[in-house]
Amino acid sequence: MIRLRRRRWLRAVVAVTLIAVVSSVAWSFYIGWSLTHLPRAKMPTNPRYWGMSYQTIRFPSAVDHLKIHGWWIPAQSATMTVVFSHGFGSNRADIGVPGLLMMRALHLWGVNILTFDYRAEGRSPGKMISVGEFEVRDLIGAADAARLRAPQLPVAVVGYSMGASVALLAGERDPQIAAVVADSPFASLTPYLEHNLPVWTGLPSFPFNWLLLNVAAPLLGLSPNRVNPLAGVKAFGQRPVLLIAGKADKTIPYQNSVKLYKALRHTDPSVTLWLVPGAHHVESFQLRPLAYLEYLYRTLHRVDKGLRPVPAYGL
Repeated sequence: MIRLRRRRWLRAVVAVTLIAVVSSVAWSFYIGWSLTHLPRAKMPTNPRYWGMSYQTIRFPSAVDHLKIHGWWIPAQSATMTVVFSHGFGSNRADIGVPGLLMMRALHLWGVNILTFDYRAEGRSPGKMISVGEFEVRDLIGAADAARLRAPQLPVAVVGYSMGASVALLAGERDPQIAAVVADSPFASLTPYLEHNLPVWTGLPSFPFNWLLLNVAAPLLGLSPNRVNPLAGVKAFGQRPVLLIAGKADKTIPYQNSVKLYKALRHTDPSVTLWLVPGAHHVESFQLRPLAYLEYLYRTLHRVDKGLRPVPAYGL
């Protein structure tokens, strides 16, 4: 009788354990799928509202040649081009970052602008956001498109959040990218997610971090280990890089930018790190707009001595 009870108890424990494991795996896959298949954010504005004429364009991404949608904003007597790289779950018209206002400033400095929607976001084709793994193809395609429209002019990239990390990845792979401004990047996706996934999932770290990275990601066809800006910055050489991070950022802690800065210092002693006290995620411009424009101008001026600065009130 006792043996029978033990067997029943063991069977019940095994059954409950199996149910828990299967449920955890299924829930992890669902969360992973949800985070990589977000509803497309609305596009509430366009460059015309900011006093800039523009053209709607399409260009092929590198490698898989998706037709990426974007805006080309030419400047009079331009001496360089800047490509803008938006963040996760966003698009080229995101008003949550200083994108269009920054474009306005650069336009007044005599800079062509190319801004676009990453795959599966905005109006670009695609079904899955890969948090950098495939988006880097889109950014390299954008840099190629900028060079086709303005041959002989240097091309720099300004990126925010995920887009900042993708900008660093693109800079590693495309030596023709003349400079990178990375606002609130993560240094390496896997270590970042290992410590910060609960920010995005709302789930406890154990067991879901491991399940999402080691079960859900491969099932979705993703390899987070490949999204590693920190490993590639040694390829930058002496190209200008500006890293910006808010010291109050809990979404992507500023220590990520510190790691990138230390790695870049090995090849470029002039790399710039600006840590902004009290700033949350991609909030440095809102808190310190004049200083932000000054840092941006200095970085781009290293590439293009013809930049014409204008007062901030001219925006």
